[in-house]
Amino acid sequence: MHKYMFYIFNAINLMLILVSNPVYARNVPDELLNIPITLISGEKVTLSDFNGKSPVYLKFWATWCQPCRSEMPHLEQIHKKYGDQVKVISINIDVSDSIEAVKSSIDEFGLSMPIAIDSSGELTQAFKMVGTPYHLLFDKNMNLIHRGHEANKSLDNKLSLVSQTKPVDLLGSRELVSENNVSDNKLEIENNTTYALFFTSTWCDWYLKDSRPETSKNCIAAQKYINELHSEYPDINWTGVVSRLWAGKKELSDYTRKYSIKYPQFIDNSNNVFYDYKVKDLPTLIVIKDKKVVSKFVDFSNKQSISAAFNRL
Repeated sequence: MHKYMFYIFNAINLMLILVSNPVYARNVPDELLNIPITLISGEKVTLSDFNGKSPVYLKFWATWCQPCRSEMPHLEQIHKKYGDQVKVISINIDVSDSIEAVKSSIDEFGLSMPIAIDSSGELTQAFKMVGTPYHLLFDKNMNLIHRGHEANKSLDNKLSLVSQTKPVDLLGSRELVSENNVSDNKLEIENNTTYALFFTSTWCDWYLKDSRPETSKNCIAAQKYINELHSEYPDINWTGVVSRLWAGKKELSDYTRKYSIKYPQFIDNSNNVFYDYKVKDLPTLIVIKDKKVVSKFVDFSNKQSISAAFNRL
């Protein structure tokens, strides 16, 4: 009885939404619908492929993300339960990750849904992902009806509804992923000037300590070495570009104090700088001279090779 009351209650709510929005415009721009999602099988799909055919559930994750790992059984359960009604696609964000680690996770959790790897970062950029896990649910007409970071009851309820009801607006607002909702950090690169951009995060030193110990050590060693290089080459324009994942003003302030960082830093809230310079590994150092990238480093164990590159500038 309670089960039927649940569906009756939600059906009434959906009718009210539709009545209050008689002219319903899709809240996802066409350009997002046509971004290719490359599956590890080699197949390419887009959201537009499913427009008018079936809802789509996208789950962004990383192999080293502990909440993502905890949610993997839920992801597989959703696919088994709704796979015939909802297209489920799992997307690895490919940050400090590898195809071997992805395949290991597939085997470990018995994942049977289509898997994609966002090697270019285009998908995470387009859908404004700011942290993993990241859940996006689209109805049959490709309206975004859920966005969040938890596999919670709200997501489960919407999956249940969208698998059997007409497309509805469950976001509570009509806004989606738009440039107007994100504050961009402008990085001005000029001619006749040398820049050193150090890409890192406020958490890769401690959060990856157990899941990616080598990356964690590299993050710590890199930050300490960058501080040394900043002192040794003061004429270079140094800038710290901090990942927007799980980062705010407090986290950046704490990180700055922790490592006594003297050069300017900013959180790449739009992810434009990470995306423009194709940074997929933490940490990464990029040297730019006369608007051209002349050096890129992701391994900081060999200080001599890095120092030699700076001496040649």
